[in-house]
Amino acid sequence: MKRLLFLVLPLTIWNLSCSTGEKKDPALEEAAKYHNEATEIQAVVEPQIERIDSLKTLLTQRTEPAAKATVASLDSLKKAFEDWEGNLVEVPGMPHKHSHDHGDHEHHHHADATLKDLPADQMRDLQREILTNIKEIQKQTEATLKRASTLL
Repeated sequence: MKRLLFLVLPLTIWNLSCSTGEKKDPALEEAAKYHNEATEIQAVVEPQIERIDSLKTLLTQRTEPAAKATVASLDSLKKAFEDWEGNLVEVPGMPHKHSHDHGDHEHHHHADATLKDLPADQMRDLQREILTNIKEIQKQTEATLKRASTLL
């Protein structure tokens, strides 16, 4: 019995010290919140971006200057979204969720870069900027798609 106590007691103390010793950095937690919100918006915008090529095909058949301008806007939005996806980085050590159910078509995953050595406050600021950028892409995409639908 004494032998069992000598084995269990040190393991219990070690386990408690490990579980209470690591606190998550609030700036990284905030960064993860921004990242998760950005990827949720990405999941909404991506299907809209995927419609661009078919819309462009229809719009190029139109002769109005507004149709040509809308095609240029659609091209610009598609490029901006692809660039945004290419620059998306993970928050190191933080759980995140990605829900991508896109069927049988190609899906562009973001870079695996994590920038592990970036200070927490800079990671938070980076993720905030990434979120701001996808919100702007979302806003412009919705406006351009609305404009495109009025031309068709």
